[in-house]
This record gives sequence, structure tokens and C-alpha cells, in this order.
Amino acid sequence: MTITVFAQKDVKLKINHNLGSSAFAFNTEAQNDLGHKFKLTRLEYYISGISITHDGGMETKVSDRYILAKANQASSMLLGNLDVTNIEAINFSIGVDAGVNNGDPAAWESSHALSPKAPSMHWGWAAGYRFVALEGKSGENFAQNFQIHALENKNYFQQSIPVSGEEVDGALLITLNADYTKAVSGMNMESGLVEHSGSGEAANCMRLFQTSVFTNSSGEGNTLSVGDVKVSDAFSVYPNPSNGTIQIKLNDKRFQSADIKVTNILGETIKEVKAMQANEDLTIESPGIYFLTIAKEGLLSTEKVIVQ
Repeated sequence: MTITVFAQKDVKLKINHNLGSSAFAFNTEAQNDLGHKFKLTRLEYYISGISITHDGGMETKVSDRYILAKANQASSMLLGNLDVTNIEAINFSIGVDAGVNNGDPAAWESSHALSPKAPSMHWGWAAGYRFVALEGKSGENFAQNFQIHALENKNYFQQSIPVSGEEVDGALLITLNADYTKAVSGMNMESGLVEHSGSGEAANCMRLFQTSVFTNSSGEGNTLSVGDVKVSDAFSVYPNPSNGTIQIKLNDKRFQSADIKVTNILGETIKEVKAMQANEDLTIESPGIYFLTIAKEGLLSTEKVIVQ
């Protein structure tokens, strides 16, 4: 019989907050991948659903640990006293898990990350907490306001970053790098941008926090399969029912130049259109029930149409 014994140690997390290649600071000029300049005046987000992969693929959950990360505060955060020796990955989500997200923030002690904050990190009973609160200035002479308050359970995504633990003062320290210019990749910020929701650019921001913001010291990011994100009401189809001539009107600008696929009720593809326009006309010759799906960069949206 073989008995494996792991040493119980404090495990801490440190996040190096950055704007591109520079250390994070409020009111510092930065730019996204489109070259749109911005300055941040607020950046807070929740981290939860944390677990550690260690010692040959074992996973230890960090129970009931919620972190309110603030980009202007660099410090190491205690995850817990865990039975680990060799750390292989840290797994976590940005935001608050559904079981807690829609609860009463007043139920938490004032020192807890989920208790009421000023400025508020809680949106309301239906939507729950703000997963990310990002605010600042953009546009010419930084005269435009922009705000992204991203929320809703559907935007609670898991990620896994390969890391090792560095022993510092008897604890194992995990270090992540966070580049917040990646949180607004592909976003038009020249005219200002205000999105307080779980859709549109707020949902896009949450996906970028999962796929692009965090890396380890070697530049490796999330290793989990991201999969496709289903988006509701990204486009409209009319008339519906139709005589076979259908107009598609795009509602979500993230799908600009997306591909369209038309399938029948058997799942067979009967038509495809590459790089759709904001308004696209389609013709379906045979009566029946069809599904129109638009897809772009991991985002999907589907609508049903009836041809009589």
C-alpha cells in the first residue's frame, strides 16, 4: 500500500496589473488593438470558483473564496491553507457564481468582498453583481466617457492558466499577469462607449477576460476549450412566416461580416452566405421550417423561420 502525503501550505495569488507593457495606473494613456486611446478611472472585478491543479493532476477547490480585485492595488491574496506540493494550474472564473450572484449583498459582513461597496458592485436582484466594472475616458482629447459594467450568470466563464508556485516566506505564491488593454480588444472607443448589461460589448468584455486578459509568466493563457457562445436576439428575420424571400437585419455589431448558415429540421445545410451585410436578403425555395445561424469568432446566434 502506498500512502501519498502532501504538505499543507498557505497558497497565495498575486496579479501583476498591466496596460500593455506598462504597469497599471489610473489616468494613464493606453490603447487597444484598433489603436483607440483611452484612460481608465475605475477597474474592479470579482474572482471566484477557484481551484488548484497540483501533484499530477489532482484538483483542490478553494471553498467560498471571493476576491474583489482592484487594478490599482497590487498585493498577494491568500487563497487558503491547502494540501499541495507542486502546483500545475490555477482555475477560476471572473464574476460571481449563480448560486450566490442573485443573493442579498447585505447578508455578508462589511469586510467581505460581496458586501455592499461604494461605488457599488451590485446591480440588483435580477442581475446580481457587476462581474467587471470598467470606466474611463476615450476619444479625441479624452472627451468621451466610456463605461462597461458586465454582469449576468450567462457570462460566468471558467478558465485555467498553467502556473507553478514559488515558495515565498513559507507560502506558495502563484503569479498571474493581467493586460487590461485586452479587455477592450476590437471595441470602438473613439465615440465613447457605455454598456451596462450582460449583452453587447459587456458580454464581449467578459469573454475577453476569459480568453485574453490573463497569462502566466511565460505568456501562456487559458488552456480550456472556449467553445461557442450563444447570443440571443443578435439579428431579426422578417417576414416570418415568409413566402421564401427573407430579410435579415443585424442587431448586434459583433456579428458584422459574420457567416450565415441555413439548415432544415434534419440538420442539413441548404444554403451558406459568407460575410453577411448589416441587412441581407435570402431566398429559400421550398416550404418548411428552417434555422438561420450566424457565426463569428466563437459567437453564435440562431433564429427559426417558417417558409409557407
